[in-house]
Amino acid sequence: MITKLWNGMRRSGLMALVAVTAAAAALSGCMSDGSSSNGGGTKEDGKGNVPSISPSELGLEPVEGKYDPPLELSMVNFMYGAPKFSEGEDMNDNRWVNYIREQYGIILRTLWEAPTDQLEQKVNMMIASGDIPDIVLVTPTQLVQLTKAGMIEDLTDVYERHAPRSVKDVVESAGQEVLESATINGRLMGLPFTGTEKENVPVLWIREDWMKRLNMPEPKTMNDLFAISEAFSTMDPDGNGKQDTFGLPLDKNLYMLTAIFNGYHAYRGNWIKDRDGKLVYGSVQPEVKQVLAKLQELYKAGQIDKEFGVKDMLKIEESVGRNQLGIYFGTMTGGYALSHFTPGVKWLPYPVPSSDGKLPLLQHPLNITYGYWVVKKGVTHPEAIYKLADLWLKLFYENKNDEVYDKFNTDTKVGYWTAAPIKLYKPFKNMEISLHLEPLLKSGKRADAGQLGKLTPEERQVYDMIQAYKAGDQKLWFYASRNDIGGSGEIISNYVNNNQFMPDQFNGTMTPTMVQKGAILNKMETEMMTKVIMGAPLSLFDEFAADWSKLGGEQMTKEVNDWYARK
Repeated sequence: MITKLWNGMRRSGLMALVAVTAAAAALSGCMSDGSSSNGGGTKEDGKGNVPSISPSELGLEPVEGKYDPPLELSMVNFMYGAPKFSEGEDMNDNRWVNYIREQYGIILRTLWEAPTDQLEQKVNMMIASGDIPDIVLVTPTQLVQLTKAGMIEDLTDVYERHAPRSVKDVVESAGQEVLESATINGRLMGLPFTGTEKENVPVLWIREDWMKRLNMPEPKTMNDLFAISEAFSTMDPDGNGKQDTFGLPLDKNLYMLTAIFNGYHAYRGNWIKDRDGKLVYGSVQPEVKQVLAKLQELYKAGQIDKEFGVKDMLKIEESVGRNQLGIYFGTMTGGYALSHFTPGVKWLPYPVPSSDGKLPLLQHPLNITYGYWVVKKGVTHPEAIYKLADLWLKLFYENKNDEVYDKFNTDTKVGYWTAAPIKLYKPFKNMEISLHLEPLLKSGKRADAGQLGKLTPEERQVYDMIQAYKAGDQKLWFYASRNDIGGSGEIISNYVNNNQFMPDQFNGTMTPTMVQKGAILNKMETEMMTKVIMGAPLSLFDEFAADWSKLGGEQMTKEVNDWYARK
């Protein structure tokens, strides 16, 4: 499937926003879902009614470099689907903006907030008017537009001189291509809103009870996985005396196939480098044909649901819940969904196996959430954006004080963290929790106060959940599946150590041919793959590859490589 960069990032970005909101809800209790703005008017004195919070009260170090006289910055922002203000607070009078004003000397004025599905349109209207706020979150297309129009600051030197190490570490860990995507004509024009795409590459999940019942070994290779799939589809793993189970999950859009493609070193939908260093489209490479041949074989053997061509992901989840599937391709946090689909059932996480013994590289889109934070041309202190990003990282990710966590992040009803003006997501937060808990969990002893004090509030809570699970509360299995010894966090850590990532090599805005022909070619691709899996001749792949090239693929490849040469 040809990736429409902005749509792909918007989809993954929204998923990231939902995932982080869900994570906050899981840690803080039940958050109601609100669709209306919680914003309010601006107080004339800029001080509002929310009590001030000093660093000393919270055990924080006073910040250096406070602006005097104060620096006033306007901005617009997006809304999360969760309450973020307590009574008396609004978008210009809340604990985040007041703390920033008092400790940094930065007076933030939020002009408006909008749901993410309206943000692009509203920002487009501001761009068309020629007047944008001092700080604004923009899409990749808007980044290019604003750069060409000379409306935003060049942040190249500002980033090198003023960005704190914490901010640079997050941006760099997101992947080299992330910073490159914010660079136009050799100049850094925005701060990437980093995402979690690398932590969300595929992880294989298999039902432990079915593995034990059929005495199946752990899957070390792709053939091992197919052997488990065969057993699950033919040997009555649920013991109900009926042949009503399948081996591999497969949906009509073929999303669940990513792990298998990657295990064969095939990269459907991604642009990859060939041996000559040129960019080629992954879906028309020979490795894809090899995967389709194997899937056709598995389909004929009954390991794949005959009706997969009409089933979406919701139907796959229903099949898991009806005990028809014991293999699931998810992410590091896949145990959360599985704990709801199959309560009381333990699933085991495994790395994506290889077809030939060579470690597979796991594909992912550009590792950003929505787009880039940019600074309006003429702002006297553009480095302020990095101070705001650093504060977010300190209070949301690095803080170890429970009171700070409660005041700035979340309580039982309100996700205060969503009011932070600038956000960057740590690419491997959940994996880092596993690494930080590992020595405590391996010791076999209950951690003492000193050891727990070195953890963040979220890490302490996860540690407590794992201990409660081990003490018998099976409802908390999800936490152990992710962050206990042998959990999926270890798998992601190994992926990182082995550098098993394959980012899409094209991270520019859509080319003209992508706009004109992309949707048609995407549909052709999915239809071809579905037909071949269901038994059509393998030659259909070759016909598709030729047609793809003639109907726009060749021109698209030229446009992509022209972009790549200009990088």
